[in-house]
Amino acid sequence: MAHKYSNFADAFDSLKTRTSNWYTEYGMIATMCGEARGYAAGKECQLAVYKLAQVIQYFADTYDRLIDLYFDDADSSDLFESLYWASQEGGNGAIDMTTILDAMWKAEPHQCLLFIPMIDAMRGSIQNKTVTTDWMSQALRHFM
Repeated sequence: MAHKYSNFADAFDSLKTRTSNWYTEYGMIATMCGEARGYAAGKECQLAVYKLAQVIQYFADTYDRLIDLYFDDADSSDLFESLYWASQEGGNGAIDMTTILDAMWKAEPHQCLLFIPMIDAMRGSIQNKTVTTDWMSQALRHFM
């Protein structure tokens, strides 16, 4: 299937527009939740349930609009198109050791301190080890 966009910038601009529209919808959802709470506090349960049903419908509608996946084709979705073009235009999709080391040299000190425990946590998940907050804090203290 043909792509909806030909580059990341166009796809992401469209996604940003959808996201800003979603924030407007989210404000309406928050208002309806407040109305439902008011009805429930006033023992008007039928109206509260009706408002909550509206909230669910608005959530479903805004999710559909945000994802924009009305067909079985991901090429029609601004979100999936943004992800696709980011992978195509993002340095050929390759992250090598040079890129990682360059980022480490440019990182803030606290970011470097978090890098090793994060790698160890990933390694632990592969080896079925339990990585706890105590273990992470001990690992951080080791580098201070």
